[in-house]
Amino acid sequence: MVHTALTVAGSDNSGGAGIQADLKVFSAFGVYGMSAVTSITVQNSLGVISSSPVPSQLVYEQIRAVVEDIGADAVKIGMLQTEENVIAVYQAVVDFGIKNIVVDTVVKSKNGKFLLDESAVNTFVKKIIPVSDILTPNIDEAELITGIEIKSIDDMKKTAVEISKMGVDTVIVKGGHLPRGKKVVDVVYHEGEFLLMEYPYVETKNTHGTGCTFSSAITACLSKGMDRIKAIRIARAYVQGAIENSLSLGKGRGSLNHFWTVI
Repeated sequence: MVHTALTVAGSDNSGGAGIQADLKVFSAFGVYGMSAVTSITVQNSLGVISSSPVPSQLVYEQIRAVVEDIGADAVKIGMLQTEENVIAVYQAVVDFGIKNIVVDTVVKSKNGKFLLDESAVNTFVKKIIPVSDILTPNIDEAELITGIEIKSIDDMKKTAVEISKMGVDTVIVKGGHLPRGKKVVDVVYHEGEFLLMEYPYVETKNTHGTGCTFSSAITACLSKGMDRIKAIRIARAYVQGAIENSLSLGKGRGSLNHFWTVI
């Protein structure tokens, strides 16, 4: 049986993040990957230089072309950039009854450049979060969405609960931006209960595309029929290995090694 997954995200010409990373992850998991490009970025290991959104009607039609023909067992949503694209993706989800949706809340790049127009954040919260099954914000994104300052695990739990009230069943607040000594703690909130995932903190600058990789790994697992908690656990372990075996490419932040293992 062939399992299929669709990534709706921006293109990273340097290959470490965006649809390029997502398709690598799908391949590593033995899943047939497809894409709907939302934005063309100009970037490298030093950061995002510029970006140009794909017209919203083309985004919608890309999704239509895939799901009406091949279908998608699971879908990852990443960088959308504009309010028009947010609305187009939401409409596609509704029109085509798309399920198993994992959303990576791509708002800013690591060098601080907005990847979602500030004017589109409220629409994203109102449209995309309620149709999501799993949301994977990092600390900064969780703070932006909720207005809660995060300085502790308890704060991460509070934001996870608040985000779940926005309509998403499962929230993962990633702790990579808030290391606890030699540990990184991710907070998962699922069906009213918390799961804390602890992993060793890896001393490396090669973290380009970590969020994309995690969300697409969860998507790949869901496409294979795994339940959410199992999918999240396997994806997190995969990301840990990808970071520990990361690639020193370029002059800035290198990429994760998406093929450190083939699952």
